[in-house]
Amino acid sequence: MAIKISLPVMLKTFKSYTIPAKPKLVALTALAIAVLFTLPRLAVLRHLQSGILIDLRLFDFLMRAVYTFLVAATFLLLNLQHQKISLGFLAYDPASIYQKIGYNIVLFFLLNFSFLQLHLSLFDPYLHEKVFRFLFNMTFILEAMLAIFIAHIYRLLFYNHQVRIANEHLLKVNAETRYEMLINQVNPHFLFNSFNTVNALIHTNQQEAVHFINNMSDVFRYMLESGKHNLVTLREEMQFMNAYAGMLKGRYGDKLILHFNIPQEAERMMLPPIAIQILVENAVKHNVIAARTPLRIGISLEGRSGLTVTNPIKEKKIAPYSTGIGLSNLNQRCSYLCNREIIVRRTAHEFSVTIPLITPDEYTDH
Repeated sequence: MAIKISLPVMLKTFKSYTIPAKPKLVALTALAIAVLFTLPRLAVLRHLQSGILIDLRLFDFLMRAVYTFLVAATFLLLNLQHQKISLGFLAYDPASIYQKIGYNIVLFFLLNFSFLQLHLSLFDPYLHEKVFRFLFNMTFILEAMLAIFIAHIYRLLFYNHQVRIANEHLLKVNAETRYEMLINQVNPHFLFNSFNTVNALIHTNQQEAVHFINNMSDVFRYMLESGKHNLVTLREEMQFMNAYAGMLKGRYGDKLILHFNIPQEAERMMLPPIAIQILVENAVKHNVIAARTPLRIGISLEGRSGLTVTNPIKEKKIAPYSTGIGLSNLNQRCSYLCNREIIVRRTAHEFSVTIPLITPDEYTDH
């Protein structure tokens, strides 16, 4: 059974302008466009002498203002739509540029024809009919183009707003992660165990002690340097994991077995730094490690889109204290950096976590 972790995005600390609800935004914008196109027409009223003509033309202009409002609102709604719409055999996908252009063209001719015929049936044109039709069509084109243009400006504003929110949240997640990494780097328990291992190896196997110290140096160096990047290559991460595995080997010996199955052609794929180490450390922390039943941790590629860390479930009698922040932070980092979340699978005997991988082309700021 696969469980996909979903975490709420906490954005309460982000302070920016408030984007109004879409119906309110459309109504206000359409009203502004209607006023913009109606004001020049009202200047004609100043040249009319007869009160009857003034009343007729005023009603005429008010109807034209209503047309403008409806045209603007319709095109704004269509071009601000971001979800697919299905009405019987008709379907509209805003992500398809061809569908968007097609629906805008159809809507333009449909509304233009309907409003023009309606207006001519209600009022006598105050100009020659051909001239009136030409001016009506030109005005309609300008109204529709302005509404579409404003809709795309709004979409850009919405997108930038969402990017700013995502960046703000990502900075927060990175800060938490780096803080967690810093704690791990200076964790007295981690240092105490490492120094104890070095001390034991010095008396039993000096060559192994040298290897352990070299691996520990590589691990700490990578932890310090990788904090400068949001993503690292799988090759860099595996070099770090080899050093970390060497430290685990020095501490646990044959009681812990790490098996790597990563094809060379996948080494250019990218993932958040320290991601694999977090999962391996999690497996070591929560499972029994004994000479008679060694803990085997597998690290393998799952297709071309993910890397999976797998371990058997051998829970300790007394479960160690855990905040769960490591796995949660990893999931949030993957969600924002790779646009995919980690996938956790748990059965009666096995536990695995799949980390999403992305190609260098998908990420340019390395």
